Amino acid sequence: MLWTIKAASDFEYGYNAARGRSLLFRTAIDRAVEAVGRRGTDREAQARKAKRHAALLAERYPAQLERLSGLARATGLEPLEATAGELALGSLLSTGCTNFAAVPPATSDGNPYVSWNFDLSPLFRLLMGRTPLYVRDIAGKKPYVCLGLPVLFGIGVMNADGLCSCVNSVSATDGGEGLMFFELNNLAMETQSTVDGAAGVWRDNPREVLPGVALSMIMNSNSIFADMRGDAAVIEHSHNHMAVEKARDHGGVLASANHHQFLDRALSGGTDPSVEPMITGSYARLARMWELLELLRGKMDRETARIIVTDHETNYSTLAEFGITRTRYEERIDDATICMHPWNFWRHLRRLELLEAVLEANMPTLNSILMDPARCTVYFTRGNPCRNQYVPVWVGDALRMEWADRARGELDYNPELAASTWSRRLDWFRRPESTVVSDVLRYVALTFFRIAERLTPASVINRGHV
Repeated sequence: MLWTIKAASDFEYGYNAARGRSLLFRTAIDRAVEAVGRRGTDREAQARKAKRHAALLAERYPAQLERLSGLARATGLEPLEATAGELALGSLLSTGCTNFAAVPPATSDGNPYVSWNFDLSPLFRLLMGRTPLYVRDIAGKKPYVCLGLPVLFGIGVMNADGLCSCVNSVSATDGGEGLMFFELNNLAMETQSTVDGAAGVWRDNPREVLPGVALSMIMNSNSIFADMRGDAAVIEHSHNHMAVEKARDHGGVLASANHHQFLDRALSGGTDPSVEPMITGSYARLARMWELLELLRGKMDRETARIIVTDHETNYSTLAEFGITRTRYEERIDDATICMHPWNFWRHLRRLELLEAVLEANMPTLNSILMDPARCTVYFTRGNPCRNQYVPVWVGDALRMEWADRARGELDYNPELAASTWSRRLDWFRRPESTVVSDVLRYVALTFFRIAERLTPASVINRGHV
């Protein structure tokens, strides 16, 4: 069963999410604030930014401000400290993710599907656990399944009306303050039922973008949305610009990786391999994703989705315009496969390319997540999808989906049985059975995050400004 956080109010939700886990939340906030400080933004500057963000939330998204206040009460922090922690967590180093959506006529059964290969440093497992999903159920708002850390960094993946979403981190230099992408995501998931409604949330609110081109930032994101009407779109944005691309213009399929493909990069300041070589793998992954979607259009279902997310092939066709050529028989470009492994880690070490080895080690696929709203199911893997089976999780009852009774008759598993998420090894970081011991161990492990983060030069993390 997924961790379900029920609350009668937004304040109560923040309080319930952090109650009994104050050590974990305080440690995560402290480490994130410290990491941002080492990049040139001292605590006074972070406090000023937190105050400005709190004022914006009071105007645009007061529910999130109440949640942060509830979390602060449960952890013994001041509300502005919680806000600063939220901003800092959104500014941490990010890497990959390769995602797609498929809707009719591309699907064989007429149902929508959204897939997310969640590529991120293994250190983030310490924050989210090996099962990073939970249910947010606040009175008066649409309940939905989230991925991430409650309140501070939770991304909605499926709501009660079947609206589904996934995201990719992306770099941009057209920066400015506004609602962070996961706040926009949360606002859309708890209020909207359609893709057009979700796009309106992005269009009608100021968008926070952290300027940077060396590596993608979690705070900056592309988003895919799909709904039960068979509509799907990619939303790409910077602070001042955005683009919405519909699946109907691509035969019912869409793909997204870690760069802007529809939003003019001259406007967004998005990077390409000629500016930043470390983004090269994103171009290769996206080209391979489009290749597979074209090949399987009209046949898309859960089985073909699994074929795609486990793929280890490469496609360098889109790199030729940047003067990059590579055959499939040569050493892979870093971060170039949909199912991501640190393929070149040991090669980099043998060549004493220590920075490249560290970056490569921070790019594995932690989870693969497939949203199947018509069957009220979220499938996920605990690790690389090529090595782990999908675990089906029935969410029809937790989300109170209107078609849940009908969907039960279409399942190939028993929704009344809780899906097993245990591994053979003792899982100290499990949820929802988190204990005092598990949180203490997470605290100890998170202290190593500070050491690992210090090993990455600031010049690699952000060439813009914070």
